Parts: sequence; C-alpha cells; structure tokens
Amino acid sequence: MPVQRPAYRRVLAPSYHRPTSWFAQGLPRESAVPDLGGLRSYSDDPLKPRRLLEMDVFLPDGVALTALVEVEWCDPLPREEPARFDVGMRIVQMDRVARERLEAVLART
Repeated sequence: MPVQRPAYRRVLAPSYHRPTSWFAQGLPRESAVPDLGGLRSYSDDPLKPRRLLEMDVFLPDGVALTALVEVEWCDPLPREEPARFDVGMRIVQMDRVARERLEAVLART
C-alpha cells in the first residue's frame, strides 16, 4: 500500500536547495505558512527527513525567493520522471511578500 503524503503543491519554477547556516539550525521549527502546508519539489540528491534547508525559488522575472524549509519526505521516482526524488518540505520561515509571490509558481492542485 503506497504511503499517503500531504497534498503539498509542486513548485513550477527552477529551485535550489542548500544546507542552512549553523544559526538557522537553532530556529524554532513551527510552520510559517500553515494554510499552505508545504511545497513539493524535485531533487536529484536524496534528502533526509527533518533536515533544514534554505530553498531559493527563481521566478520568471528573475527575482529569487528564499525560504527556510524542513524536509518531510524524500521518495524515489521512476526513471521517466524529471528527477530522482520527490521531496515534500514544510515552510519554517519565509517573508510575507515572498509567500505572496510564491503563489504564482505553485501548481493549482
């Protein structure tokens, strides 16, 4: 039986995940955007659940949005998919204006 994952919306823009600074490791891990829940992204690298990452999302107008996210799952994908893994991430910290702009590059369902 397949594992049920939250209905997080996929990011439909180029994105980049990177390790956080040591300072970010000590921040509270509360959801910054509870109504959004989280994001889905592709990755070619396996990511461990509970790992904190900084995520940049590159909008079509050239602006980069940055968020602090926590990995909730990292599932392998079939060979024909665009990447090796499907990653679910909960937003821990993100600027209000960035959250509003992020909506433009999230899948509708």
